[in-house]
Amino acid sequence: MKYTLEIQKRLYQVDNDKSLTSRDKIRLLKEAAAIADNEDDVEWGYDIRMQLLRECYFLPSDNELVTNFTWILNAYEEHPDWFDENDFLWEYKWVLGAMYQNPDVSMEQIEAILADFKERLTRNGHGLRAYYDRLYTEALSIEQIEKAKEYLTLRNEQPQDNVDNCPACTLDYELDYYLSTGNFDEAYNRAQPLLTKQIFVETCSQVPARTFCTLLYYAQKDGKHELAAELFKQGEVEMEEQRENPNLMSYGGMLIAYLSDKDKDKMYKYIQRYLPWALESDCYSKYDFYSYFVEGLNNLQGEETITLELPAEFELHSSTGVYEVASLRNHFYWEALELAERFDKRNSCDAYVKRVTALKQGE
Repeated sequence: MKYTLEIQKRLYQVDNDKSLTSRDKIRLLKEAAAIADNEDDVEWGYDIRMQLLRECYFLPSDNELVTNFTWILNAYEEHPDWFDENDFLWEYKWVLGAMYQNPDVSMEQIEAILADFKERLTRNGHGLRAYYDRLYTEALSIEQIEKAKEYLTLRNEQPQDNVDNCPACTLDYELDYYLSTGNFDEAYNRAQPLLTKQIFVETCSQVPARTFCTLLYYAQKDGKHELAAELFKQGEVEMEEQRENPNLMSYGGMLIAYLSDKDKDKMYKYIQRYLPWALESDCYSKYDFYSYFVEGLNNLQGEETITLELPAEFELHSSTGVYEVASLRNHFYWEALELAERFDKRNSCDAYVKRVTALKQGE
């Protein structure tokens, strides 16, 4: 059949052309999916979209990820004898994250999706480690510390399986509990297997880069300036190796905040790398990055203007590349605050707004 050759031609290019970016691969895969759909070839459409999911993971926005996962889920529900539900349970975790990161998705909708995920895990013989891990992460993000501790305990009581995060990510996320409760030394000691790469991290797309960034940020706040500087040296290497990964955007924000009173040139480099991604990312990533960015701008001493190369689509874009620090700070403060208010309203808390308004007080 001629259409299968057209599909295979695009898939071959995706798999073998090393010059392609993630966006290039997504374009080709979407073309292949459209060909399959035009021929009502559900099996080809399913396989292509599974590949699309993995490429969409490296986009700043979750829109494509959710769209393709919805198609896969519908295909499975219509043809459960054609596909294996285990194929997409790992990717289901990404979609759960995307739901939490969209303040327009109600808590009732999220709870329904969580229940569906839990049911699919159970009926496929999996434990609930991945389920409790999601609950732990979200409880911690809204400062429900006791709930987070409860979910962390429940997670750790569950056996690991192939839907759970890799050991490196599992440990890295656990550090957040100790950092959030002000126990930096405990977090740093527990992080040693990641920092020294005793835990296998080669297949992880974010660890230990995010581990170094998180620890140096909190070390600085804990007054451990020499340790923070040492962690930065190592973290900078890891972040350069992952410089094309938009999933590290928030951690780039941590570097911007850290560098703002130490090395302005490096600070500006990271702004130019991560801000363009933030401008087109999901709501939570915007809120998180903008908060770190404002913190960094607060710390700039004696700088009234800075020179940056930013996208023409940026609302405050300057053709000269010169930006007033006060204008940038004010703009991103209010952007972060508006997002924080939407999240807090959905989550019935005030955690996000408190974080942003503390930055205003720090001016």
